[in-house]
Parts: sequence; C-alpha cells; structure tokens
Amino acid sequence: MKLRFELLEVSKLKSHEEIRPELLDSLVREIQADGYLRKPVLVEDRHYVILDGHHRYEALKKLGCRKIPVYLVDYFDDAIYLTTWPGAKHTHVTKDDVLKMAGSGGLYPPKTTRHIVNIELREVKVKLTELM
Repeated sequence: MKLRFELLEVSKLKSHEEIRPELLDSLVREIQADGYLRKPVLVEDRHYVILDGHHRYEALKKLGCRKIPVYLVDYFDDAIYLTTWPGAKHTHVTKDDVLKMAGSGGLYPPKTTRHIVNIELREVKVKLTELM
C-alpha cells in the first residue's frame, strides 16, 4: 500500500463524522501544551475525506492552523478495512457510503465508522508554528 505524508491546507479536508465536544476541548489543550501534533490525520487521496482524525482536524482548526499533517491513502486498497464501532447507530457502512456522506456535507454520529489500517502509521511530530 502506498502511503504519502503531506502538509495540506485545512480547508481541503472533508469530514464524514461528527465529533464529541468534550474530547475536542481536551485535545485542543493537549496540543497547545505540547506545541505540536504527533499523529497525522488519515485522509482518502482523491476527495480528501478524513478517515481517521476528525478530532485532530477540528482541534487544529480551532487553534487557527491553516495546514494539517496527513497521510494520504488509496481508500480502496485492501490494507484499509472499514467496520463500525460497537453500539453505533449505523451498523453497516461501506466505503462508498463514507465518500457520499462527506460529499453531501452530511455527518454520521460520532464513532460510527472504524477504519482499520494494516500498515504502520508512524508518528510524525509537526510543530504548531509550522501549521499556522
């Protein structure tokens, strides 16, 4: 599987899932205290749909960042498996459903989709000052 690290404009990314406000506030404080983001957001490489990292994305937006560290991936590669979290309202979601949701501007409830990636996603520390 091909994995590409980039710093993208925050405005290019599309969400497909709501966030939990209490988790967002906690993450914003953590990123501010650390001064960097350590885990890039996982993003589909054609439409820039966030697969994993909605809270990190929203936290960086809240902090006023213009750029975001991402791993771009081919969503339809067999190394990426999609399932739903236990207790999710939607129990069956396909990759096409995720892309359609993001394209429509709609959002699934928090913690609906669960993307399992069968490759190592290395930590990459990026200073907040590089993202402003």
